[in-house]
Amino acid sequence: MLAALLVGVGLASCGQREDIPPMVSVSIQPLEYFVDRLSGQEIEVNVMVPSGASHGTYSPTALQLQRLSDSGLYLRIGYLGYEQAWINRLGELNPGMKVVNLSGHVDLIRGEEVDHGDHVHEGGIDPHIWMSPAVMLDLLPVIRDAILEAFPAFRETVEENYPALQAEVEQLHLAFSGLSETLTRKSFMIFHPALTYLARDYGLEQVSIEHEGKEPSPARLARMIQNARELATPVIFIQEEYDIRNARLISEETGATIVQINPLGYDWPAAMHELAETFKAFLQ
Repeated sequence: MLAALLVGVGLASCGQREDIPPMVSVSIQPLEYFVDRLSGQEIEVNVMVPSGASHGTYSPTALQLQRLSDSGLYLRIGYLGYEQAWINRLGELNPGMKVVNLSGHVDLIRGEEVDHGDHVHEGGIDPHIWMSPAVMLDLLPVIRDAILEAFPAFRETVEENYPALQAEVEQLHLAFSGLSETLTRKSFMIFHPALTYLARDYGLEQVSIEHEGKEPSPARLARMIQNARELATPVIFIQEEYDIRNARLISEETGATIVQINPLGYDWPAAMHELAETFKAFLQ
């Protein structure tokens, strides 16, 4: 299927369409938000993993691949499952495209070692770097410079818009920093561990229901329930694209409130504000 898609896109691009607008491809919608803010929406953005889809297993459509072949820049998160599976072939599709791996500019978090009995291998790298304002403050100059290098005609617009965007992210960073100092509880539970960098950067403890990317076993689920009772965990986060049944079971057994979040949504500041308000409501 991949070969057929690539051939189809290649054939479509042989007749090179004229007047192709400037375009950036990004892995996820939150990155679309940052490109839109910097470019004043003057640069089209092609999102490879839409909101509501799994970034671990998603396969791009023919239209997405066509738009990728028209892109002058690709901003990738770095360690999403989709990226790991597709990145080499995507480069073949558009060899002239500048690719920026944002994870190359972040102090990454690696999971626990996995013991298979006869051998042990390192845990995987957590890809959810965009879910921390502290990380995004460091990445903003990287995103800005990548856009300026790929599209120098937009320098005036990007440089004019950058201070306001930086101030917005800085405000969120300060809000989380101040909030973490006032919280009486630090622990929260989440189905898929999407807030690892947020927890690290603001002194919180994330307890993941999912383990090594898999649904919890009955034994692990029992331990999660016991853990939640001992810690008096007040809130369980779950992403919109995941099955809510296990989270609901823990909620029923412990009284913790389930809160749905959308880390892959376009409106990144709104998502971060909602998280801050949820922490304030349940952990203070």
